[in-house]
Amino acid sequence: MDVMVIMGDGIGPEVMKAALRILDVLNDNYSAEINPVIYDINSETLISKKWTLDKIIEEAKRFKVILKAPLGNPKIRSAEGTELALDIVLGLRFGLDLYANIRPIRLLPSVISPLRYFGPGSIDYVIVRENSEGLYASHFGGLILRDELAIDVQTITRKGTERIAEIAFELARSRKGAPSDGIKKVLCIDKSNVLKSFAFFRKIFSEVAKRYSDVEAEFMYADAAAQYMILHPDRLDVIVTENMFGDLLSDLAAATVGGLGLAYSANVSKEAGMFEPVHGSAIDIAGKNIANPVAMLLSLSMMLSWLNMKNLAELVEGAVIKALESGHATPDLGGKDTTTSFTEFVISNLLNN
Repeated sequence: MDVMVIMGDGIGPEVMKAALRILDVLNDNYSAEINPVIYDINSETLISKKWTLDKIIEEAKRFKVILKAPLGNPKIRSAEGTELALDIVLGLRFGLDLYANIRPIRLLPSVISPLRYFGPGSIDYVIVRENSEGLYASHFGGLILRDELAIDVQTITRKGTERIAEIAFELARSRKGAPSDGIKKVLCIDKSNVLKSFAFFRKIFSEVAKRYSDVEAEFMYADAAAQYMILHPDRLDVIVTENMFGDLLSDLAAATVGGLGLAYSANVSKEAGMFEPVHGSAIDIAGKNIANPVAMLLSLSMMLSWLNMKNLAELVEGAVIKALESGHATPDLGGKDTTTSFTEFVISNLLNN
């Protein structure tokens, strides 16, 4: 199977090379038969016009699966002031209708949470972020008038809310429930007390919930949810929310399980998927060989699972976890490993399985 590989900005090529090394091992030793088709797409290629957004989206449509490294350079911005690389990130999500952003929040073995009273196994939930609507849908249609007025409009539709709620409930059905009580539940996070668009989101979510009597439906305002995620993460199972809230809250959640270097994600529809680390391109440490490759490697594992290669997905995840359990860690986790050396330990675990 051909997979589109986007090398990205900053530390992107470094962590992607780690993932490609793992793919080589899987192909050579486990008959994975995955062919990475590499694209040197980043902020600079947009500036140089080597790639246009339309051309990138058209190329991506040739593939069922995309494996993407972080994109973004704060110094390269559009005329309106936004990061130019976000045109690619959001363009792929919107252009391919990858409407479900799935972000596991899981405290891995040997990783110490800033929430010191929670240990491995006590934080294990998933944030399901609506990926095609919400406030971020204004990225390509916002208005700036006479350098005096800026308008971004939040878009919430029945179809968009129904399908993201269904993804969340189906995911809850497949899980073991919240760590604290084993209850399968979906928490809808919104600001329906303030905005009519969110009241509509909650209404449609409630309609979908009636079709899943075996899963509890819960509700919480976004500001209260931010506090709850710190105080009671063990009571969470699946969260579903709008695009921007999902972005903000998932970064907060990542901090509770060791940081963005461990945060991985999938952007999927029923037809296609794009898998990527949640973290940014970290331009300041690019080229130093100290970037944490875990999020990239676990994004690869998610990709394999989505492709129904669950045995290979578990092999990769297990090899990463074993490396962490053996005391290997990059500087962001307080360790001394380089990107390369950590990857080699993961490969050693794969080969010795």
